[in-house]
Parts: sequence; structure tokens; C-alpha cells
Amino acid sequence: MKRLSIVAAAVLLSSVPASAYWLSAGASEARGTQNYNGVNAFGQAGTDAFSLKPMFQSFHSDVSGGAFNTYSLRVGYDSQLLALGLTGGATPRVNGYDNQFGAVDATLSLTPTGEGARQRINGRPQVQGPAEGAGLARIDIGGSAVYTRHSERVGSAGQALGSATRLGQTDLTASAGVALLTSLLSVDITKSVYDKKPADLDMRAPRVENIVGLAQVAQGFPNSSVNAKVIFGLIPFVKPYAGYTRTTFMAGVPSSQAYTAGLTVPLGIVAVSANWEHYVQAGQSNRDFFGFGAGLRL
Repeated sequence: MKRLSIVAAAVLLSSVPASAYWLSAGASEARGTQNYNGVNAFGQAGTDAFSLKPMFQSFHSDVSGGAFNTYSLRVGYDSQLLALGLTGGATPRVNGYDNQFGAVDATLSLTPTGEGARQRINGRPQVQGPAEGAGLARIDIGGSAVYTRHSERVGSAGQALGSATRLGQTDLTASAGVALLTSLLSVDITKSVYDKKPADLDMRAPRVENIVGLAQVAQGFPNSSVNAKVIFGLIPFVKPYAGYTRTTFMAGVPSSQAYTAGLTVPLGIVAVSANWEHYVQAGQSNRDFFGFGAGLRL
């Protein structure tokens, strides 16, 4: 009976397609001016189109006011045609600041060949390799909405507040990407909306702001941001890319510009990447950041 059970279990497992279950993981690190050090890591497990993706982010610098750790989880449905995701997470309190956030994202991939996309074309970092998909003119269109509840217990002058000041921030992003032969071009536009005027609040700028296209975590009240990115696919075994990000801020803070260059090297189930970012903002010294990453998909 035991032997029969083993045979039956083997037959059942062999009938499940090998592609039904998959795993991926990745990590990246960025270092730069003012002793900036940031780490991003994720693990992802899925069955067919459904997946769970826990993520971790940590950064600190000479001016950050502490080391901030952010934990989040994305529940996703990612088919060849459509990607849908729900994300939730939080940053525990450090030096008087903490946040909680929730997000929804959606992307539609239009492919002339009907073979669909393996990853989406947009400006977000993909440490496991750049987006891929068949077709002479594949197009990805999508968007996301992120709501963040900031809580600050230190005033703008650096003094402790009697009670926490809270601010709600909604980031609305529209994305469009196109694949022309072997090259990929994407544009992401983000508008931030607040439930209170930041300039009227006695609080420091939020300690953790993730802006599409930036290699580092920003601190400020972003107003709008535009990121353009191109991945060149003509060089064998290497996929170089270049990007530009312009961000405007609230509360009288000058706009910034970031210039990014990097490359990804696919090595079978593994991909490694490296990048450099030059960050320019009026009234501040220019900053440079260097990053390295690796990803694995089974």
C-alpha cells in the first residue's frame, strides 16, 4: 500500500507542468555622496500567474537622521497580457518618523505576435534583468496609485512635537513603454497629491520617498516627476541603458535632475547589473551614486 501511494504521488507530481511553480529573488546595493548606503531585496514565489513578493528596503546617510527600514508585500496576478498587483507596507519609527502605505498597479501588454511579455517595460528597477517580449512593436501601458500616511514627531526646526503630525500623500503614476526590435523605451509620469499643504505644517519633509528612476531614496515633498529610460539591445550578452529623471518639489524646494547609466548582463537564470547616477539640485552640491545588483529566477 505504501509503495502504491508513492507511485500515485509521483504520477500526480509529474502531471503538473514544470512552469506552474516558479521562484525568483534579487538584491541590489547603492552607495554614494554623504556616505549614502541603500539596500533593496526581494523574494518572489508564484504558481502560474499568481505570486507573492515580500520586499525589504533600507538606507541611511550622513543627513538621513537614522537608518530607515521598509517592509512590504505585493500580491500579484501577472499573465502574458495583464499585470495586476496589490501592495502594502510600512516603515517603523526612526527619529520620530514612520509611515504606512498601500498601492495598486496595473499594466496591459500589447504584442503583435500574441506571445506576451515576460516582464513589463517601465522605469522601475528590475534586478533580475530588463523587460523582454516578442514582437516588432510591443507596447506596455499601465499605471499605479500609492497612498502613504506619514507620521512625524519632530518639527521642521528639529524640535520634538507634543503630538504627531500626520500627512496623507497619494502618488498617481502613468507609464508607457514600447519595444522596437531589440531596444526598449519607457516613460513614467508621477503626480503627488497631499491632503494638507506641506508648507503649512510644522514637520520635516518625509524621510522616505521612492521616486521612479532614482537610484537613491529621496527626502522631501515631491510634486511631480518624469522619468525616461531606454535600454539598448544591439550589443550581444550585455544590455546597456540610460535614463533621465526630473522631479519638482513642494514647500519651496528647487527641482532636481538625475542622469543614470547602467548595464545588465543576463547569464541564464542569473542576471547581474551595475549603474551610476548623477544627481543635480540647485543650492546643493552635486551627488553621485553607484549601484550593483543580482537576480535569480528558477
